[in-house]
Amino acid sequence: MNTKDYLTWEQIQTWSKELSAQIKNDCPDLTKATLVAVSRGGLIPAQLLSYNLDIRDIRLIKLISYDANNHRGETKNITTDNVEDGRYVYILDDLADSGETVRYLREMYPQARQCTLITKAGCKHKPDFTSVEYPDAAWLVFPWDE
Repeated sequence: MNTKDYLTWEQIQTWSKELSAQIKNDCPDLTKATLVAVSRGGLIPAQLLSYNLDIRDIRLIKLISYDANNHRGETKNITTDNVEDGRYVYILDDLADSGETVRYLREMYPQARQCTLITKAGCKHKPDFTSVEYPDAAWLVFPWDE
């Protein structure tokens, strides 16, 4: 069994600033940027990036891909927000593990930029921007999961 790696708020804030810098370098005019949080993992990163970049346009994508026992199933989109595709749309999640969510969202929003705080080394579909890579065997526990 893998040991749990408990992430700290300090790490999350550092990675959020790193991700913010990548977005700032990508987007010449942040007033045109839209942040889209993938519920639920992307909610806190989106809020942190919103403050770091002073972007107030935050949308929400609601996906269901895990059952009550944390087993991956078919991804279903139950979004009610109006999320448009575009060059300065940044879709945020906490983690790209298998990359299935990245793949799914890239098909729906091909122009948008996929962003995660963390990407696992063996992730099949990598986000456009990420702050840190972790080994596949790492069992990550986010501060908001405790």
